[in-house]
Amino acid sequence: MLIYYNKLLTVKAIKNILKIRGCKFYNTLNKASLLSLLNFNGAATKIQRVLRSKIMRYENCPISCDRLKYPFISFRFDGKFFYYDFKTLVDYFIKTNVFKDPLTRNDISDENIIYINTLIKYYRGSNSNKILITNSMAKNAELIIIVYCLYYMTKELNRKKNLNINEIYSNILPRVIYYIYTLKNNYTSNEVNVILNAFIHNIDSKISNITVIIDYVNSNIT
Repeated sequence: MLIYYNKLLTVKAIKNILKIRGCKFYNTLNKASLLSLLNFNGAATKIQRVLRSKIMRYENCPISCDRLKYPFISFRFDGKFFYYDFKTLVDYFIKTNVFKDPLTRNDISDENIIYINTLIKYYRGSNSNKILITNSMAKNAELIIIVYCLYYMTKELNRKKNLNINEIYSNILPRVIYYIYTLKNNYTSNEVNVILNAFIHNIDSKISNITVIIDYVNSNIT
């Protein structure tokens, strides 16, 4: 049932209803604008529920078999929507660590997983430790970390005018070997070449004994 609110409501009452409905950014609005927002929100919610009821493939969550209730998550494949209970789906992903649609077995994109993470923070609080991370997301994070490590290494090297051999073999070269090993075992040759070329390009070639590092890196560029 769609309820149309009128001016008989007080400003405080309208704001309380908006708060219950999860609306935001209404504190500075006057009474007329608050009423307009409240009625617009009610109409939009009603329309969404009617549309969802028409396109929903199942009335029950396919995982828990319980009747679907808000909040829930939907995925669209081949023009059809598949709905899941929010908490049940999140727990399913955490337990299985398999990020596929439970029914169709289609892969869930990283963009959708990131969106689900924002919902986790919204409904469970920003301190929630239940965050979903796919293998590709972890891989991308690892790549970013290595790139930053190489970047700060170039800054560290460029601050030194004299680099002795002992420091190279005890400190610098082992780190370079580890980064290159990780890159070559987890990323494409093109990605590795781009990163290593950028690393060499940003090193000051006038640093004493730096050729030991440059030659080793060059030997790993294909």
